[in-house]
Amino acid sequence: MGNIRLRFLLVGVLLIFSAGIVVAESVQLHIDVGLNHFYKKRYLEAFKEFKAAVEVDPKNSEAHFSLGRVYKVQGFFKEAVLEFEVALALNPSYLQARRELDQIKSSLESDVGTKLKIQGQEEATRQRDQDFPGSTPEQRAQEFLRKGQTSQAIASYEEAAKADPFNGRIRKALGFLYFNRGDLSAALKNYEDAGKLSPNDAEIVYAIGLTRMRSRDFEQAVVSFSRAAALSPDLLKAQFALGEAYEALGRFEDSAFQYKKVIAINPQSKEANNRLRELSGRMGYNYFSRGGYYYQQGDYDKAEALLSLAKQFGGLPEGQNRQIEEMLGAARYWIRKKQEATRVSDQRKEIRQQSYINKNVTVADVVGNPAPYIGNSVEWEGWAVFSDEAKGRTRYFVNTNNKVNTNSNLDFTFGILFPKDLPNDPRVSVYSQIQVKGKIVGMEKAFNNWSQTQSSRRQPIVEATEVTFTRDNYEQPLTLRYY
Repeated sequence: MGNIRLRFLLVGVLLIFSAGIVVAESVQLHIDVGLNHFYKKRYLEAFKEFKAAVEVDPKNSEAHFSLGRVYKVQGFFKEAVLEFEVALALNPSYLQARRELDQIKSSLESDVGTKLKIQGQEEATRQRDQDFPGSTPEQRAQEFLRKGQTSQAIASYEEAAKADPFNGRIRKALGFLYFNRGDLSAALKNYEDAGKLSPNDAEIVYAIGLTRMRSRDFEQAVVSFSRAAALSPDLLKAQFALGEAYEALGRFEDSAFQYKKVIAINPQSKEANNRLRELSGRMGYNYFSRGGYYYQQGDYDKAEALLSLAKQFGGLPEGQNRQIEEMLGAARYWIRKKQEATRVSDQRKEIRQQSYINKNVTVADVVGNPAPYIGNSVEWEGWAVFSDEAKGRTRYFVNTNNKVNTNSNLDFTFGILFPKDLPNDPRVSVYSQIQVKGKIVGMEKAFNNWSQTQSSRRQPIVEATEVTFTRDNYEQPLTLRYY
């Protein structure tokens, strides 16, 4: 019994020791990654790593010291001092922390303006704590907003931003308040800071665009609205604002195209319909001429959009209306053809990717039991043994087993269908080695006209999505892709 208790005790000690090693390694990993970001001036990423290290091990002096360095380089000296003091409290012999702390204190003592500013902020903080006991700066800002005290709300949000410099929500709120107050420079700065912290927030990117529109920086507004629309295609206000920005730049075709896109998403949009109608009323002939230009250039998507607008709102002579009908019909035909080609190309890309999954499937597997494999993607290779014609195109039959004589045995052979005519190239030959990725589309008996040999069973036929021909005495193989 004593031995059993001793074993349990030893196991417990080992588990505790192992857990300590894991925690230490986790903390050090966060610190190492954070230092890499820090030295490359990626301070937000560095802050996140050092903060994570402190959360895992609050007693790690190096983590607190590193966090203090991030605060210092970003100008948050009060927070930096606090972190350096914690690092020294945990490790009194930490000379680097002592040096950094002394440097900041010396700098603050010589900078009277900064010192008074900090003292003033602390006095204001004490006063606000009396007005709203136990609340955070952000909570005080929200309370000021509820009372309609915008200036005080901004001051509290600024305080919250200093206490939590990497909080995008606070920066976004400040941007909104400054924008409403008409301080566009401060609004843009806060929105851009928020955007750095939340780069995929379409609302923030849209707000940056609005600020630039209000500042009459229409080119940059187009950039922001385009990015917001790309991040969130259903964000109708970004799509509509992009149309307005184009219109402000005199890019009326792009503007009309954008308004039409808004209407396609929401046909009930009064604003988009009104803007489109107003543009169309004074640009009927322009739509017709520009649509014809894009049609001649082969840009059928834009041609179809502009010619449709010319037909709907143009009020053009009969001859021009006939031209519009003819070009519209042709443009829509080519658009459908392009869409179908894209669909087939995407399908072939998917077949090519899936072919690797079934790489271990052999011709013999399929010949023995075809049903489960029809329509599956495969990747096979071997030597071409003969060719024939099917539906006006050359097919190649490939033997995957070099141990059999194909003059008498075609049971390991498969045929290849090519979606397009093969090029006139010496590597495309029955003397070549062929590797194909494609889909099994059927089974049929193979017949070699040269040797008058027929397979005993039906062999697989593969429609190629990618095929490589390799031939002796030719250094480079030939690869054909059908997507």
